[in-house]
Amino acid sequence: MDAPLLRVAFQGELGAFSEEAIQQVWVDGAEPLPHRDFSDVIRAVQTGAADRGVIPIENTIVGGIPAAHDAIMAALDIHVVAEAVVNVHHCLLGPPGATFEGVKMVLSHPVALAQCGNFFAKHPRLEVHSVYDTGGAALDVSNVGDPEIAAVASRNAGQRYKLSVLMPDIEDRADNQTRFLVISRTPQTWPIGTPVRTCVIITHEDRPGALLRVMEPLARHGMDIRRLESRPTGEPWSYLFFLEFDHAYGEPVVDVVLKEMTAAARKLRILGTFPRWNPGRRGSIGWRSGSLPPVQ
Repeated sequence: MDAPLLRVAFQGELGAFSEEAIQQVWVDGAEPLPHRDFSDVIRAVQTGAADRGVIPIENTIVGGIPAAHDAIMAALDIHVVAEAVVNVHHCLLGPPGATFEGVKMVLSHPVALAQCGNFFAKHPRLEVHSVYDTGGAALDVSNVGDPEIAAVASRNAGQRYKLSVLMPDIEDRADNQTRFLVISRTPQTWPIGTPVRTCVIITHEDRPGALLRVMEPLARHGMDIRRLESRPTGEPWSYLFFLEFDHAYGEPVVDVVLKEMTAAARKLRILGTFPRWNPGRRGSIGWRSGSLPPVQ
């Protein structure tokens, strides 16, 4: 008997780019479970309603996604176990019979709209409205069937909801990409030597040089920092930092680095260690199926 498919929660409706991330991570199939927002995705994983969750964390045009960082920050009992990168090409989608010239209103997720700023600057007649998801925008346009209302979403969403492509590839850059993190209730282990990335959340003391002292062990031991993102803690003018660094799984020096960083920080939380999407490049672009250990 075949094992049941993993249930994977994501934010949005079917046809969202998060569903494409799920298809890339689980090439043999997974059951995508749509949810309204990021906190719902995390809650589904926490309660066991989903086996895994997929959350977009950053985009090459607009940078970090604040709501995703905040949702992860608030969840103390989840672990990051994988990453995925999706090439993001936005299309203007309308119901059958619609024309670009006839469109007056455009719906999409605010992050997607921000990735198409140049397009909307060239067409100021278009009235833009933010909704909770690209796939949801496509679904709404399909349900309403008004030729004056269009959506910004993927070609896949257009095909799913039987919409016409009125304008293809309207993103600001042709190499637009979004990086996703996979979350789980439990951490995973990997073969020794696997090229991995470790993600931590840091809060530091309020004194000059405090953040430098927390990060100094990384430089001293030759660890390569890949990303540093600040977010408000909730207290006025107080911040924490999401930090990611690369190494090989099982390197003894990593335990030393984390111990020294923890000693220098007010608080350090390890979110997870996971295989890099593309071990051979600075970014995480161009991963081939089967080149990394499977995500269980």
